[in-house]
Amino acid sequence: MYCLEKLRVAGDHRHLETVSGKPFFWLADTDWTVPMRLKWDDVQYLMDKRVQQGFTVLQIVALDPEMDPGMHTPCGEPALIGGNLLKPNEAYFKYLDWIIDEADKKGLYILLLPAWGQLVVGEDWSGRTYEKTVTEENAWAYGDWIGNRYKDRTNIVWCLGGDRQPIHKGVSYKNVWRRMAEGIGHGVTGLDLKWNVPDAHWSDALMTYHTCFEMETGKYSTMTYWDDHEAWIDFIMLQSGHGAGTQNYLQVKEEYDRARTMPVFDGEPTYEQMPSSWPDPLPLHDEWIVRKRAYWSLFAGAFGHTYGHSSVWCTISEKERSKGRPYTWCEALDRPGAWQMRVLRDFVSTRPLEPMVPCQDMIGHGADCGEGCLDDHRQACVHKDGKCALVYLSSGGTETVNLCELSGDKLHVWWFNPRNGVCTERKVMDNPHTWMPFTSPDAGKAKDWVLVIDDAQAGYGRPGRPLSEVRALFKTPEAVEDKVFPGWEDDAHS
Repeated sequence: MYCLEKLRVAGDHRHLETVSGKPFFWLADTDWTVPMRLKWDDVQYLMDKRVQQGFTVLQIVALDPEMDPGMHTPCGEPALIGGNLLKPNEAYFKYLDWIIDEADKKGLYILLLPAWGQLVVGEDWSGRTYEKTVTEENAWAYGDWIGNRYKDRTNIVWCLGGDRQPIHKGVSYKNVWRRMAEGIGHGVTGLDLKWNVPDAHWSDALMTYHTCFEMETGKYSTMTYWDDHEAWIDFIMLQSGHGAGTQNYLQVKEEYDRARTMPVFDGEPTYEQMPSSWPDPLPLHDEWIVRKRAYWSLFAGAFGHTYGHSSVWCTISEKERSKGRPYTWCEALDRPGAWQMRVLRDFVSTRPLEPMVPCQDMIGHGADCGEGCLDDHRQACVHKDGKCALVYLSSGGTETVNLCELSGDKLHVWWFNPRNGVCTERKVMDNPHTWMPFTSPDAGKAKDWVLVIDDAQAGYGRPGRPLSEVRALFKTPEAVEDKVFPGWEDDAHS
């Protein structure tokens, strides 16, 4: 009935794979509010666009009050009858069923959050307070209900949290989330799984926790407040957030090096066109920071990555345009950063990341990855058998590489452009098995490059493919140009 295989944690505990053992590359789009904000034909349009752009996962929320406290479908059906968590509205959830099934048909997995964290803590980010919808008393029953509803769907990965730490403003909500996890586990498996009792059946409800970037501490990992006693957590999700200075490669490394090996990825990095500050939103984050967070984290050991756009996650309509969100959700689908995720997807299809391991020691700038290293940071990884090495240079330039990490006596060298998928002609050279400098074709702000060095005997072809070929294949227009609205022509735009 369903098209996609279920996912599981791979045997190396570094990556995800299908249940038949096929490696899976996680490239997600952030679409939190789709069930509440987009009618069916718009949902199909969004999915088709994201498939063209190489995405494999959509991150959505079943119950999200941020844009609509009443949580209605586009037809006006409320998610909950009388606001009661234990009285879900069948008409609302039938629409969510359809979205999940439509994604499956199009080859997309769904990271499903049963409830946004605001419903647990009873407070939004503006400081407004609400009656708590999800509590320790009803979380299990709701988890059991929604888990049972979707137990046969093979394209669902579960996620709790919803942009909140489990300890919020000094109050612990851990038992609320534990009860919900146990309920989902029971709904999916029919077994009484316990949050602190390891059981192989937990993997039947593959699950993580979506935290927030905690401004007070700068912490943003699933494991900031959880520990290894939480048997329901299968992999780690970071929320490196929307500040300009976050170095997500440091947090990826910390989780990669932890005693209990678990897959890790950045599930909410800086969104494209996200306001960089408040109350004045300008300048908006550009596609360069999107690329940096992606390549940094992947080359540091992440199993996948999530992209987001400020107008898409909350599905901004024509009448909701603003200085901080100048695009509708539909226009924003074609912003440059989204298409550059297609460039990334095509790149990793030619140089799969599963056998790659982080290797900062092989580059001269390897030790230069401490606090404050941003626009000129370099991140390196190497094939575990020395078949190839990848070095991301955030602003291009010259990097010295230890070629002793590469097997073989003859090398193929390429410079790959993550902005457009174009790469230089292959250079063939003898491997001197020593340190050697390499200089990118150009350098400077937003001129990032990936240095690709292959063992000639490994048989790798040209890295990735030009974005122009992808656009021609799908007959898509160029990326949407920056808008300047009357009255703020002099504002800085990214």
